[in-house]
Amino acid sequence: IGKYIINSLLIAVLTSIIGTFITYFAAYATARTNDKISKIIHILSISSLAIPGIVLGLSYTITFNNSIIYNTFTILILVNIVHFMATPYLMAYNALKKLNSNFEVVAKTCNISKFKIIKDVIVPCTKRTLREMFGYFFVNAMITISAVAFLFNTETMPLSLLINNYEGNMLLGEAAIVSLIILFFNIIVKSVIYLINRKEDKKWN
Repeated sequence: IGKYIINSLLIAVLTSIIGTFITYFAAYATARTNDKISKIIHILSISSLAIPGIVLGLSYTITFNNSIIYNTFTILILVNIVHFMATPYLMAYNALKKLNSNFEVVAKTCNISKFKIIKDVIVPCTKRTLREMFGYFFVNAMITISAVAFLFNTETMPLSLLINNYEGNMLLGEAAIVSLIILFFNIIVKSVIYLINRKEDKKWN
C-alpha cells in the first residue's frame, strides 16, 4: 500500500503545483485583459464544470491510447488539472478582478515590465488565493476515482482506486482504512494552509 500512497502524493503535489501555476495565469489573462482571446480562455477554463470525470477519463483513454504518455503519471496529472481547473480558476479570477485595474497602466507608464508587476505586486496581493487553489487541487487529486479509472497501470495506480477494489471484493474494513489514509493527508495539507493564513492574518493585525 506504501507504493500507492507515494503515487497519490506525487500526483497530488505535481497536480497542485502545475495546476495552480497554469490556472493562475489563465485567470490573470482573462481578469486583467478584455479581448476576444481572453473570453475564449475564460470559457475553456470553466468548461470542465460541465464534464463528468468518467466522461473526461474515457475521452483521454480514446485520445491518448497507445501514446507515449498513456498509463504514465503525466496523463494522470494532466487529466486532474483539466478536471479540477474550473473552481481554482474562478477563485483566482475573482481575486484578480478585485485588484486595482490600474496596476499595469502605472507599470507601463513607469517602464516597468509586466512580469515584475505580477511578481512584486499581483502575486503578493493574492497569496491566500494561491494557497487555497493549491489545497483544492491537492484534496481533489487525492480523492478522485472516475477521471483516472482508465488511465493507470500497476506502477502508476493512485491510492484512491484501492477503495473500489476493496469494496468490489467486500473488504470494507480495508476500504475504510484507505479512506482514512487519504483523509489524513488531506487534513495535514489543509491544516498547514490554515495555519499559514492565520499567521499572516496575525501579522497584519
